[in-house]
Amino acid sequence: MSIGKNIFLTIRVKFFFFTQWLKSIRYYLNVKFLFFDLLFSFVYLFFNPYRISRKFLEKKFNKKIYDYGETPIIEMEKIIKLFKIPSNVTFLELGAGRGKMSFWLYFFFKYKVIAIEQVPIFVKIANFFIKLFRIKKIQFLCSDMFAFDLKDIDIIYLYGTTLPTKKIKALINKFKKLSSSVKIITISYALDQYDKDFICKKSFDISFPWGKTKAYLNIKKGDTCY
Repeated sequence: MSIGKNIFLTIRVKFFFFTQWLKSIRYYLNVKFLFFDLLFSFVYLFFNPYRISRKFLEKKFNKKIYDYGETPIIEMEKIIKLFKIPSNVTFLELGAGRGKMSFWLYFFFKYKVIAIEQVPIFVKIANFFIKLFRIKKIQFLCSDMFAFDLKDIDIIYLYGTTLPTKKIKALINKFKKLSSSVKIITISYALDQYDKDFICKKSFDISFPWGKTKAYLNIKKGDTCY
């Protein structure tokens, strides 16, 4: 990749984060979230999540893997509203990373959140904040999403844009065992592309630092959407 293209991409990503930050200022009217985010951001001044994730994956797979990303909370708010996700649900995030979105879901929507993440440092820091803020409605678990036993879930969020087909199909086989009322939100692909037992009820454009894609609301055939 040329130097000019690298500079352009860097500027585009920084501009994206800046505009997302401007849009998210209103969240800080929630004093608890403001206090949480200030402390959370301070801690991660000393822990680069991209480096942490890369080192973990290099050790696990014995090769260089650059596979880390987070869903901007502004975009997640669009998902919640456009997919009409109700209150009082149990929200499962597969591959939660640092977990900022999981905390945001709790602070603003009061969901019960179960976050699954395989990188131990992310889990330890998240659980520190759960204890610090005495939050009972978030579980942050160090587990492989492919090994975790899915149960008592209402909504599943999967930001698995880089998952290979084999792993997507493995997750779909787990999803088939869930209650027919469970709704599955995926990014970049609908589940019916891989298995015709699922249908996509809704989709819309969503933005990430690397570009635009779509969010999909998936359900089993014969079910109705919220």
